Amino acid sequence: MRSIHFSSKSLRIGVNLFSLLSLLFITQVAFAQSECAANFKVEGDPRNGASYLTFVTIPNLDIHSALGQIEKNALDQDFKIGAENYSGDQGTLTIVHKDSLLHPEKVFPIMIGAYEATNRLAITLRLNPGGTVSSDSMRDFMCSMLSKVTMDSAGVARAAEARAQTHSDEIINVKAPDLAFQLDKALAIHAAHPEYVAGLYIGKVYRIDGQVSIPIGAHAVGAPSFDIQYITSKFRLLPGITRGIDSRTAITCRTDPKQAGRFIALRNDDYATLIAKVVQLEGTTLYLDCHFEN
Repeated sequence: MRSIHFSSKSLRIGVNLFSLLSLLFITQVAFAQSECAANFKVEGDPRNGASYLTFVTIPNLDIHSALGQIEKNALDQDFKIGAENYSGDQGTLTIVHKDSLLHPEKVFPIMIGAYEATNRLAITLRLNPGGTVSSDSMRDFMCSMLSKVTMDSAGVARAAEARAQTHSDEIINVKAPDLAFQLDKALAIHAAHPEYVAGLYIGKVYRIDGQVSIPIGAHAVGAPSFDIQYITSKFRLLPGITRGIDSRTAITCRTDPKQAGRFIALRNDDYATLIAKVVQLEGTTLYLDCHFEN
C-alpha cells in the first residue's frame, strides 16, 4: 500500500488557510455584533410590556438559510420553535422563550424577519406586562442570535440540521374541527397563560379543510376583504342518536381580497380547503389570513 506523505510546506499552507478562514469568521461575527448593538432599540412602557428590536445587514442574504440558522441557535438554547413562513423575498420565524428571568411559567414570542431586498435580518420581541430585563442583557441575547448567521456552507448545514428536527417550513394539513379541539385542549391546560398558547400558534401555516359558515352581512359592498368561519363541530354517533360536539374555539378566516370572487361564491356549509396563516389568538378565537391554494 502506498503511504501518503504531506510536506511541511503543504501543512503550513493548510494551517494558514484554516487560520485565515477562522479570522474571517471572527471578523464577520465581530462586525455583525457591532452593527447589531448600534441598531438596538427599546420602545414602549414596561408596564404594558416593553418592546426590543434590532437588525444586522448580511451581504447576499439567503432568507431560507438565515432563518434556518436562527432556528438552530434557538434549539441550542431550548426555545420552542413556532412557524417559518415566506412571502416573496421575505421570510418570518417565530420562536417562544420561557420568561425565566421574570416568571418561569410565562413566555413571550420572539419574531425574526429576513428581507432579501435589503439583506436585513431583524429580531423583535415584547415582554409580558410588568416584565423588566436590563437593556444590556437583552441586547447581548438578541445580537448573539443574529451574529452567528453566516452565508457559507457551514450556515447551510446548520439550517438543514434544524429543519430536519422541526419541519417548521412545512404547511400543516389539518381538518378544521381537529385544529379547534387541539386549541381547546391547549387553552384548558394553560388557562392562566393564554399568551403561551398564542406563541405556539402565531405564524404557523395550515392547509385547513372543512365546511364554512358565512356571517350575515359579510359581503359588504365595497369591502376589500371579509371574514368567514369554519364549522368546528364534531359529530359522534351514539346508539340511536347522532349528536354534535361543539368546540369552544372559533376559527375565523380573513379572506384574500385578490380572491374575493371565489370567497363570495361560497355558501353556508360549503367545503373549502384554504392555506391559512395564524395571525392572532384573541380569547377563544383563532384568526388567520386565508387564501385558496389553486
